[in-house]
Amino acid sequence: MNNSLKRMIDGMAATLRHEVIPHIGTEFARGQAFGVIYMLNSLALRANWSPEFVGEQIAAQLALRDALAPLLVGIDAPALPQAADAGSGVKALEATRDANDERICALIIWHGAAALDPATASAIEVQLRACMDRQLKWELQTSAKPMFAEMSSGSE
Repeated sequence: MNNSLKRMIDGMAATLRHEVIPHIGTEFARGQAFGVIYMLNSLALRANWSPEFVGEQIAAQLALRDALAPLLVGIDAPALPQAADAGSGVKALEATRDANDERICALIIWHGAAALDPATASAIEVQLRACMDRQLKWELQTSAKPMFAEMSSGSE
């Protein structure tokens, strides 16, 4: 049976924490080991073996598409984000996310330059900001918790 990437990383972090760090003689070296644990935790949360990280990003992009579609009826605007193909692998999901990010950037640039009526412009801006807010919250939620105290002191 193969272990998941997250389980392997958790095992490496646990080994460092319980088997290696207690035997390191200096605070500096222990702090460096805690830094490695922090990086392992960050990697585990964002590793590409799991589609959940990218899936939530695409979900935010599609929510933006669904919110903007009725606002852009009859308006010549850049293309809206697209859904990924059903059953797509992680690489395909990442490609879809990246293409959608390009489309959203084009929408932001277009919005800044378009001559829209104020109500429509405001409604579009609200939706763009909501998408960015959702993505930022996801980024923060899937970031490893800082270990600054452990890294600087060399102890938990």
